[in-house]
Amino acid sequence: MRRSGIVLLCFLLLGSLAHAEDDPITKLSQTTLSYFKPMSGTVLSVVSGKVTVTLSDKDGLKPGMRLKALREGEPFLHPVTREVIGKVEAAVGVFQTKEAGADSSSGVMITGEARPGDRVRLSDTRVRMLFCQDKGMDWYLADDLYRKLKSSGRIEMVDTALETGDEKTVLAEAAKLGVEVAVILTAREADKTTFFRERAYWVSDGSLFLDTEIKIGADISKELRFSERLFSPGSGDPVMTFDLSFRGRFVASADIDGDGRQELLISNGKDIRVYMPGTDLQPLWEIKGSATDDHLWIDTVDLNKNGKDEVVVTSMKNNEVVSSVYEFNGSGFTKLWETRHFLRRSGNGLIAQAYSANDGFSKDILNIVWNGEFRTGEKVRTPKGVNIYDFVFVEGPSKEKLVFAYDEKGYLNLYDDKGTRTWKSAAPTGGFISSFAKTSPAGYLDPEVWSVKDRLLQRQREIMVVTRIPLAEAVRTVGYKSSAIRNFWWNGFAMEEGAMIDGIKGALLDYAVAGDKVIVLSSPFMGLKFENILKGENPLGSMLYIYSIKGR
Repeated sequence: MRRSGIVLLCFLLLGSLAHAEDDPITKLSQTTLSYFKPMSGTVLSVVSGKVTVTLSDKDGLKPGMRLKALREGEPFLHPVTREVIGKVEAAVGVFQTKEAGADSSSGVMITGEARPGDRVRLSDTRVRMLFCQDKGMDWYLADDLYRKLKSSGRIEMVDTALETGDEKTVLAEAAKLGVEVAVILTAREADKTTFFRERAYWVSDGSLFLDTEIKIGADISKELRFSERLFSPGSGDPVMTFDLSFRGRFVASADIDGDGRQELLISNGKDIRVYMPGTDLQPLWEIKGSATDDHLWIDTVDLNKNGKDEVVVTSMKNNEVVSSVYEFNGSGFTKLWETRHFLRRSGNGLIAQAYSANDGFSKDILNIVWNGEFRTGEKVRTPKGVNIYDFVFVEGPSKEKLVFAYDEKGYLNLYDDKGTRTWKSAAPTGGFISSFAKTSPAGYLDPEVWSVKDRLLQRQREIMVVTRIPLAEAVRTVGYKSSAIRNFWWNGFAMEEGAMIDGIKGALLDYAVAGDKVIVLSSPFMGLKFENILKGENPLGSMLYIYSIKGR
């Protein structure tokens, strides 16, 4: 068995090497890197702004390449022998190629002025690059290009949490981060084929120097996913762990004060504490709840577009569902709105649904709009029986809006744009943490129970789903021994599934995504840290794990 596994591994490696020559992602990375090939030359002439140069590598020259223009200055001497050992070179500008010829090439000076005899050079210093992919991009395809560029040794990648194809937004971020080049990846689909587009810009002036599109077959994406699962290290190891002294219930990440950094919010069911994450959790602010609060959900969204994320809290109070929206005021939080709806973020917006103790969530789901104040807007169309906390929207292969949703038994379902179910998971996800009973119409009848489902988050085209493994399958109430976050994606024909984070100890309570990090709030078995009992320390509390999902 072991030998056959090794043979399979070798076969896969050899197959990957053979495939690399024809791999369009490899070719795209080579095209991109060709703009940063080290070379040098000399300025021959400057006539009416046209700069003619001769270069050491004529075959490697491409229109759009940029080289530093240098001018020799005073000689510098050996400090002891006083012999001339070289001349000082001063940067006089930046030269960009326009035309490549057999004996000479021409271009213009982007900055500064050149004169005959000056040197032009593209050194072997690594190029600082911002790499940004649109939300619609296949993560594995984009990550394959990212890795190929980074592993070349020519590129120094500067990471960003942006996921957009808008060049103005990306270039503004790139300028802020002080990089030389910004690469933007977008994708489109036509006739069941994916077209992968790369645009590369010089950040200093926003000049586009590479705009190319390649055709990607479905087999390449599937092979990348398989290779990731086969060769990636175990995904159950957090990069950071925090032992909380209190019992957490919900977690969220947001830019609360508008400074461009993500703060961490942790709810204990009544109060919300805000932290700045680092080597430890630095307490910042707190939203105090009332004694009757029982949080059902927390979320964050910048609905009023002022650069600061609002904090959205939904609670059960005296058997009624009440939601509040808070905003940071510089020293604490101001309540902007309160409503008798369940509120939840959907995309970059907010949605609402009213609750009745007798009927539960039977009314329409509505959009929340901001026009100087918060108010309810148009109805959100969902399949029958799908409530506000059950679903996320998914983009189909023809840009149609699909619905990915839980049912009351914990199975996952996919509905088309007409509300017809097209897929159902083979097994449930393992149970939910929060359950409530509706008011029974007759005292002799058992009340109907409803559960607030786990958070469904999207990452590019993938949906993140919490699964839990009970200690005893027959008696789920005794607790959960472990949890996981799995990722699902609809390829246009079938639902595919993978493991994003495995082996999370205890019951996963809630999670949030901040850039390429997943923040997981987990309760130990039976809610007790037994090792703390032995140490004579507080056994109550929760664990906060931070996982890196970069490259997954």
